[in-house]
Amino acid sequence: MPSLLHENIAGLNENRSLEDKQLAQVSTVELEDKSSTSPSEHGNAEEHLSTYPWLIVSPYLEREHQLDLRTVDTPFRLLALALTRLEKATNDYATVKYEDAFKWSDLINHLKDLADREGYEWKRQIFYVVEFRSKLKSEIDNELLFKLDKKSHEEATACGGLLKYWYGEPDQERRNLATCLWRSKEDAINGGRGPWHKQARACIANMYESIDVTGVQLTVEDDVKSWHFERWSH
Repeated sequence: MPSLLHENIAGLNENRSLEDKQLAQVSTVELEDKSSTSPSEHGNAEEHLSTYPWLIVSPYLEREHQLDLRTVDTPFRLLALALTRLEKATNDYATVKYEDAFKWSDLINHLKDLADREGYEWKRQIFYVVEFRSKLKSEIDNELLFKLDKKSHEEATACGGLLKYWYGEPDQERRNLATCLWRSKEDAINGGRGPWHKQARACIANMYESIDVTGVQLTVEDDVKSWHFERWSH
């Protein structure tokens, strides 16, 4: 069930270093891995493929929902590419600790491979993460929820800096997890200021029994030798 519509509540409450030619070479190799992905049943198939410089970074496949890789510097671009392989580690992702919900070790190893292939010297980098846990009410307007979520994602994408959006399926008790990874907290705040996000926040009481939104810091150390999560405290 979509949940991006509230992912910026936490933020609201609380040189490109390579030439374009080099960027295209690395990105194209990575994007070719996605060329066999089946397009959505909606819209034009060509718009639903990750084709340089556009990268699919969410469940929404249309071009207006894709990340333009030319708009982010190298570490953010590499993480966005690595995040195309974000996979759940358990079906209990709605209730386990955030760092246990996904196969982070595999993803970070892939990030290191990308940096090595590009000859990029990775320096310690911090990313802003939103962890959104929710429990839906038993009877909601699913069509409206989906519309608000999709429009909010388009709005956030247009603001820039959104590297990944993922949401799961509610469990038998209607609990779910959604998450976003951003270039910075400032990007997350800006991405949540638009009219669709405002409409979405107005629907919280009608849609959810409970929500818990947490700002999380992902730190990837020099040379991608180690990484860790912690609660955002800046």
